[in-house]
Amino acid sequence: MIHAEIYGAIKTNSPTTEDLSFRDTFEEYTRRFSGNDAIHHNLMADKFVKYMADVLQQIHPQLGGSAYADFMNYPGGYPNGVPREFYEALAWTGLKDASTLAYQALSPTKKAEITEHLRKAETGRKSCN
Repeated sequence: MIHAEIYGAIKTNSPTTEDLSFRDTFEEYTRRFSGNDAIHHNLMADKFVKYMADVLQQIHPQLGGSAYADFMNYPGGYPNGVPREFYEALAWTGLKDASTLAYQALSPTKKAEITEHLRKAETGRKSCN
């Protein structure tokens, strides 16, 4: 969806001030990176991960967030039991390739945290041990 929004913002025939500002930013990324995925993914990683996490956290209640928190044994119940880092990890899911400099610049600890949240989300309930 964000790929489509990027194309919409740079190709609109009647750009807003925000569209023009975004075009300038996009042109900078086009100069720095080659290939649509590298351009888009670096832009998303640098500018949108926090926003994507915000949206995921906001829509989670409509998608069964409480049931998920219970299933994962998160203490404190929903929404307090689902850590913010879980949503940030979800936002990083498609941005973890070798060409995404912001991901590569994360500390090994942060990368391991992201990987662990995604592993738990993919495999289900965390261990009771």
